[in-house]
Amino acid sequence: MWLAALIHVDYGDNWSALFCIGEHAPMPPQLAPGAYRWKRANGYDGQYYRYVAHDPLFRKGYAQFIDAPRMRYRRILIPGLAYLLALGRSQWIDAAYIVLELIAVGLGAYWSSAYLAMRGRHPLWGLLFVLMPGALTSFDRMLADGLLTALFVGFLYYTESGAWNKAYGVTVLAGLTRETGLFMAAGAITFWLFRRQYRRALLFSTAVAPVFLWYAFVAAHTSPGEPLEILAWPGVGLVRRIFTLLAEPGYPLSVLVVDTLSLVGLIVCIPLALRWIGREPLSAGGLTVVLFAGLALVLGNPLHLTESYGYSRPVSPLLAFVALRAIAYGAWTALALPFFVCLSVGIRVVSIIRIRDILRGL
Repeated sequence: MWLAALIHVDYGDNWSALFCIGEHAPMPPQLAPGAYRWKRANGYDGQYYRYVAHDPLFRKGYAQFIDAPRMRYRRILIPGLAYLLALGRSQWIDAAYIVLELIAVGLGAYWSSAYLAMRGRHPLWGLLFVLMPGALTSFDRMLADGLLTALFVGFLYYTESGAWNKAYGVTVLAGLTRETGLFMAAGAITFWLFRRQYRRALLFSTAVAPVFLWYAFVAAHTSPGEPLEILAWPGVGLVRRIFTLLAEPGYPLSVLVVDTLSLVGLIVCIPLALRWIGREPLSAGGLTVVLFAGLALVLGNPLHLTESYGYSRPVSPLLAFVALRAIAYGAWTALALPFFVCLSVGIRVVSIIRIRDILRGL
């Protein structure tokens, strides 16, 4: 309902606006008619995933219009499913893509509810999944992070409930959604190795086979491109961001305060998650969270750290874990930490200007 109102009021009922296509961004001529272009903007990642969805097997040459084709094509799950759901018909692909993004958020809410119910909490708490940065940014810009966060919560639920066959399926899908989805396979394999159940570890290692086969196919059709320098020494990027945040011109004081709280919330979530993992028996989900915590520590590209919209998405599973465990433990003060990050993202997605425009339009 939010998206329908937003598209109707702000974008003239043109749903392609959700892909955030830049005004001067290169675009395949076949996809240009009717596409909404954001004025005075370079666009966002969703515009490139749209091109992948329209040409998933490199038959139309759309890869030349993508900023980092090898990386974008690796994240094939949503674009590929959109192509299949639309039966390859170009006029249906955008709609299928948007529907899949909303289904991903629904799955995340479902698995969150199931996990919290298993932990003795009311299932309605699971609706808070919608506020996770991965979910908010995904249905606002058509990204892959919402589905990956949902799959992580499903992985957490299935591994802790002993449904390993379903956990295996989720693991396969996660690797095709985003590269960090491979953390789930690593967590499960390491778990079984610690348990000295080598046959199960070997079985779970096959979950990465479809991923690497697809990666090999993508590598055969794309050039390496320039490497993306997104990592730094542990903690350096986050600390540097805190000390440069207040020096940036043009931001209202309220936004700067919220962004500062967001960074502090993310930083404190890292040791808190590790502490909670140590309180319970070794688990595949816990080992996976350790990897996401490590990722949060080494993210250091200034472009990713400019705002919560960038740095929160790759570590959204970590934030979801802290939120779920805080609810499960009744640690309501700790719940504020991930939601500081959610608030910083949310004020960009659900801005006062957008609410005002929608109310006027209604």
